[in-house]
Amino acid sequence: MEKIKYSAVILLILPFMLFAQQQVKTAKIYKVALDAGHGGIDGGAVSPGGTREKDLTLEMALLVQKALADRPDAGVQAVLTRNEDKFVPLLDRVMFANQSESDFFISLHVNSSSARRDSGFEVYYYDVNGDTEATEVAKRENEQDVAAKEKDRNNPMFILWDLAQNEFVKESSEFCDLIQQKADEALNNGTDKTFNLRNRGVRQASFLVLNGMKMPSVLFEMGFISNASDEDKFRKKEFKEKYASAIANAIVAFKEKLEKVNGKKTP
Repeated sequence: MEKIKYSAVILLILPFMLFAQQQVKTAKIYKVALDAGHGGIDGGAVSPGGTREKDLTLEMALLVQKALADRPDAGVQAVLTRNEDKFVPLLDRVMFANQSESDFFISLHVNSSSARRDSGFEVYYYDVNGDTEATEVAKRENEQDVAAKEKDRNNPMFILWDLAQNEFVKESSEFCDLIQQKADEALNNGTDKTFNLRNRGVRQASFLVLNGMKMPSVLFEMGFISNASDEDKFRKKEFKEKYASAIANAIVAFKEKLEKVNGKKTP
C-alpha cells in the first residue's frame, strides 16, 4: 500500500518537475558585447595629466563585466572585444559582436575637447545625420583607426550596413535613454555632490564601430578627460565602481525591455 501511495505522489509531482526543468532549459541568457574603445597603438585621447583613454575604457569595461558577473540572476553575460591593451580595428569589433551573437552592444569611450570647460557624459546611437558637434566627435573617434580611415565609404558594403543598422534605430535610441538615465540617477540625484557629472543627453552620429551591427548598439562617451574635474573623478576607485554599476543597471534594464518585447512575439 505504501508503494502505491509513493507512486501516486511521484505521478502527481512529475509534471511539475518536468515543467520546471523545461523552464530552466529554455530561459534565455542575453549577451552584451562590451567594447573598450581604442587600445594598443591606438591610445585615443590623452589628458593634460597623462590619463590615456585606452586605459580608462578597458578598466571600465572590466568593471562593468564584473558588475554583471556579480548578478548571475540578471541573466546577462558580457563578452569583451578586448580584455587587454591591444589594438583591435573598428571593423573587427563589429565582426566580433555579430559573430558572438550578442543581443546588444555598447562601446565605451571618454571624450576630449580643446575647450577645457566641456564636461560630462553623452550617449550616441548611429545616424549619418548628426549635428556638427556630434559629427566632430565621431570623426575624431573614427580617425583613430588608420585601417578604418582608409576604407572607401562609397563601398556598397558600407551602404548595406547603413541600411542594416536602420533596423535597430528605435531600440538603440531606447538603450541610450536607459544609459543616460541610470548614470544620471547614480551620479547626480543624491545629496552627495562629490561625483556629480553633467548629463549631456542622447545624440546621433556616424561612428564606424556602430555601423554594421546586427543588434541595438550605442557608444557611450563617459566624460571629458580634457576637463580637470572629470579626470579627477576617474582617478577615484569609488567613482569608477559606482559608474560601472550604473552602466550594468542600464544593461539589465534594457535586457528586461527586450525580454518583454520578445515575449510578446512568442506564440
